[in-house]
Amino acid sequence: MKSVLFISIALVTLSPRASIDRAAAQPQCLHGPNEDAAQKTRRTSALRVVRAINTAEANEAWPKTNSFAPLANLSVDLNAAAGFESDFTTDGKTYALILRDRTDACGFAFATNQNGVIFQGYPINYDVQPISR
Repeated sequence: MKSVLFISIALVTLSPRASIDRAAAQPQCLHGPNEDAAQKTRRTSALRVVRAINTAEANEAWPKTNSFAPLANLSVDLNAAAGFESDFTTDGKTYALILRDRTDACGFAFATNQNGVIFQGYPINYDVQPISR
């Protein structure tokens, strides 16, 4: 009985501290609800790069060769997305792009493919609230 009481007291005493430690340990997402102007500018620049890649694939690569081209063959400046890294693959008939923010501890990214729809988000282990833009 005494050990149960001791454990109960310890849990009650440590529980608030544990939640404070977890909150402190969670990284601050750069593009969530508290996004500042500089991060918004970086995100917007990265989005422009993704749009430019979709446009180049649709208007340059596909009409000329009837296939999608590697990034190196497109007239898109990836340096315009400072701090973002690209993961691009194509088999000629399809392509997939993920442009991830290397500076964001939460891993914000844009994704797109040959359909031209652009998605944005975080890995599934981050609960980041969407922002109405």
